[in-house]
Amino acid sequence: MRIATIFMAISISTLVLFATDAAAQNEVYRWVDENGVVHFGDQPPAHSNAEQVSIQQSKGITEGLSTEPVATDQEPQPSYAQQLREERLDKRKLNAENKKIAAEGCEQMRKLVSELEPSTRVIVRMDDGTVTRLDDNVRLEKLAEAKAYIARNCD
Repeated sequence: MRIATIFMAISISTLVLFATDAAAQNEVYRWVDENGVVHFGDQPPAHSNAEQVSIQQSKGITEGLSTEPVATDQEPQPSYAQQLREERLDKRKLNAENKKIAAEGCEQMRKLVSELEPSTRVIVRMDDGTVTRLDDNVRLEKLAEAKAYIARNCD
């Protein structure tokens, strides 16, 4: 009994192996040997009667699938690579904007240094519209802050 099971498994395996090659040729033969074992092959044996078996051709995994596009209300999602490209582009834009802001800040601080450094008498207009002279300690403090900003953030 056990030998028959093993022999049947081998026969089925052989069938599977030969079925792929035979399917390409569209000719499969079936015969029974003298021990009563059923065999399949792409060529009939010379010494026994074999009958040709018809096997339906597979149409692949796309059989039954519609080739019509599915209508959805959503726009198609970009691919992962496209998402990465968009992220890099956003980062570049953000970096360019940050560099522009930093350059404007550096320019303002350099202008402030050029106004505060040479003169001890600095006149400024306040937010309320009044004009006043900066105290020397306040002027030196603002000058030090501007130079520190330039040293930290500017070329």
